[in-house]
Amino acid sequence: MLSTFLGLAMSLPLTLQGAAETVIAVKNDDPETWVVEYPRIIRPFVVQYRQCLNVSDRRVTGQADFEQQHRTDIPRCAKQREKVMMGAAAEMAGAKTRLNAAQLDAVFDTVGFIHVARGRDLDDQFRQRVVASERAQTQYFDEKPKGLVLELFDASVVKSRAELSEPAQTGAQDKAQD
Repeated sequence: MLSTFLGLAMSLPLTLQGAAETVIAVKNDDPETWVVEYPRIIRPFVVQYRQCLNVSDRRVTGQADFEQQHRTDIPRCAKQREKVMMGAAAEMAGAKTRLNAAQLDAVFDTVGFIHVARGRDLDDQFRQRVVASERAQTQYFDEKPKGLVLELFDASVVKSRAELSEPAQTGAQDKAQD
């Protein structure tokens, strides 16, 4: 799980590296808030289900498809969900706070909805970075000076050009002295 997360965390910035590096504050006008409440006694079962959803091979394809990748985790973890729901129901049998089968199902449904919402959020972030990159590129080409443009080179290029032009200057000085 950690390697998958680290792989995703490292690959996304590399994919988005070409985007503009200015910090832009974006206020979400329609924030999405998910709340899932359950008795503490079934926490290990919820954690097991979340781990099943999170342990996956995410692919950074250069397109906003993380939501779809997260959606495919739901059917992939269907057997794990059944297993943890049976365990949670057995654990709830002797508990003070009890959830019926529908409430327990709603808890695990909400965990799945949160998982898919995370993928959707990654897609939104990706789209925002792409739009910002395109906007920065358009602005650069619109504001790029027309006509004479001085090129900046590193020292090795300047040195090699100076070495190439030095014999020509020496020859011109010899002719001027004659």
